Amino acid sequence: MFRLCKKKCQMMLMYAALIAAVAFGLIMIASYLQMHIAGVYQQAGDAVGEGEQK
Repeated sequence: MFRLCKKKCQMMLMYAALIAAVAFGLIMIASYLQMHIAGVYQQAGDAVGEGEQK
């Protein structure tokens, strides 16, 4: 009985770690994409405004 509980707890911890890793990866991807899109808009604004900032 103790072994069954130990295995269930271990599996729950493994799933929790997997979910945490996937969530961390998604947050990092979202952050990268946000910065990339901001850079694209910055380049477009610089091209239109010839690099001038008012």
